[in-house]
Amino acid sequence: MAAAAPRWRPLARLEQALDALAPRYERALGAALQHPRRIAVAAVALVALGVGLWQIVGTGFLPEIDEGAFILDYWTPGGTALAETNRQLSVAESLLAATPEVTGTARRTGAELGMFATAQNRGDIVVRLAPRNRRARDVFAVIDDVRDRIQGAVPRLHIEFMQILADVINDLAGAARPVEIKLYGEPLDTLEAYARRLAPELERITGLEDLYDGVSEPAAELLMRVHQAEADRIGLTPVDVGNTVAGALLGTSAGEIRVEDRPVAVRVRAPDAVRFDPLRLRALPIVAARGGRATPLGSLAAFEPTESRLALDRENQQQMIALTADVSGRSLGGVMGDVHRVLAAHRAPRGVRVALGGQYAGQQEAFRALLLVLALAAVSVCAVMVVQFESFTEPLVVLLVAPVSFVGALVLLLATRTALNVSSFMGLILLVGLIVKNGIILLDFTRLRMQAEGAALEVAIREAGRVRLRPILMTTLCTLFGLLPLALGIGAGNELQRPLALAVIGGLALSTPITLFAVPTLLVAIRGRGYVVAAS
Repeated sequence: MAAAAPRWRPLARLEQALDALAPRYERALGAALQHPRRIAVAAVALVALGVGLWQIVGTGFLPEIDEGAFILDYWTPGGTALAETNRQLSVAESLLAATPEVTGTARRTGAELGMFATAQNRGDIVVRLAPRNRRARDVFAVIDDVRDRIQGAVPRLHIEFMQILADVINDLAGAARPVEIKLYGEPLDTLEAYARRLAPELERITGLEDLYDGVSEPAAELLMRVHQAEADRIGLTPVDVGNTVAGALLGTSAGEIRVEDRPVAVRVRAPDAVRFDPLRLRALPIVAARGGRATPLGSLAAFEPTESRLALDRENQQQMIALTADVSGRSLGGVMGDVHRVLAAHRAPRGVRVALGGQYAGQQEAFRALLLVLALAAVSVCAVMVVQFESFTEPLVVLLVAPVSFVGALVLLLATRTALNVSSFMGLILLVGLIVKNGIILLDFTRLRMQAEGAALEVAIREAGRVRLRPILMTTLCTLFGLLPLALGIGAGNELQRPLALAVIGGLALSTPITLFAVPTLLVAIRGRGYVVAAS
């Protein structure tokens, strides 16, 4: 007879540990069955702890990812010349170049960004970083450092930071910034006054960065009023005078010339010394329609310096101002809690309506949808177990312990400072199925023993615990070890799956002992120790 092959030593030790654990678990289960009230009180206490943790654990929308690059959007005060914008951005670029993690930058100023025509005081900088394994700081620490240095060196430059993929996802979700407070109403002056009143209070919130109060600075303008009588005297209309001045300031197309076999457009306009000097602009010659005599513009029109808003925003046909900000160093839910307190302390004036948008609105909508999915998952699983056990008691007992297992997920999220976001919420939904799996393994064997041998419930469930302990622990350990690399953050793009892995690991680690002790105890307490079923 051939000798048995030697077992791998760690595997043999694991089997010995499981064999030694089975009788100890059976004795512990017997003690738990004698004190169902204590088990029930402990379960209720864990649920109460979970409710408290739900209030403490930070919440977010999507997991934050280190993409290795970010976009710096910027703008200078309205009306700033292109040369001045370029000077300020040169300072910002030098600060970026001095950052050790930065490997390259690409800037656009006064160019068309996407589908929008951009003013000369706006643009963006794409910043590339070294690979993650070659830099000491993550992208969020680099952004915080760059933000502080640029704001100190160029205080008049307004900047916003975002990562490329996150920017695309936010645009698709309709949430351009994490924090967005929309003010609706009339008149516009009332909205701007309320926005200016809120901005200093919001800036005091820890973790809220790059706040923009939504009030655009007015741009300087020179209003030209044409004297109708003087224009008529030389045979021109006010429109004729305006077109002549527009041609001098903006230029008139004069065809193309070829330079090294490339077509180059030619545009004729007045010299910059005339275009940017109101006094010399008055001397601009306007050729009369009658006789061709030139008349100075100053004798045909009066000039009045004024200011005007560069943009007016409306949403759903309502006047709107939006205060926007980023979040850094805190969860989105924590920051928005402080925002709610600021809004409650500074009530909107009559005729002004406040609405919250941005990623927070997307998060609330996503959480409502996920809660519905969680409820549907519980109902679906319950229906499957009702068919399996031909009773509502066992399915309800198993599902009653599901909220208790969520406590383990919340504890691990809190311990690792991970926000409850869409990814970790999906982990909670996954937990429902894993908890039910363990319950079915235990209770199905119990029911088979009761039907086959006519054993009482307490006797059958104690035997089921002893026999089914190994498959329950093995399947649980396989799941935990399978998720461990994601929970440890191993591999590129792990930030997306890490919250899900942490939620499942924490919940499963607590749900396993809950299933092994609370489910049998509650079932015996409801059914009775001597409950039997007809033998098949």
